[in-house]
Amino acid sequence: MSSSSSNISFSFEYMVSIIIIIVVCNLLVKSSPQMNSIIVILVGLSVGFVSLYVMNNLFPYINQFASNIYQYYVYKFTSNYTSMGYMHIWPPILAVLIIFIILLYGRQIG
Repeated sequence: MSSSSSNISFSFEYMVSIIIIIVVCNLLVKSSPQMNSIIVILVGLSVGFVSLYVMNNLFPYINQFASNIYQYYVYKFTSNYTSMGYMHIWPPILAVLIIFIILLYGRQIG
């Protein structure tokens, strides 16, 4: 038995279910501040489990879809960034900004 088969890979489904757990626990605490913490945790985890189960069964390809969207945006960002040539513009702008801050801090300007 390999160790990689027992590892959990966090995906879009897990992220959504964790957000649902946080929202449910927050709503429970806001609606009843005197509620026992164990009940809040158990209700939040059970709602998260149900939401994860529903997402796994109703939307089996949601992780692949989210991965495709992520890869598309990474590709568009990197291709736009390199095609605009900002890598050649930022170092001089940064140098001018540092000189300006040093002169401003030393009260040499104004």
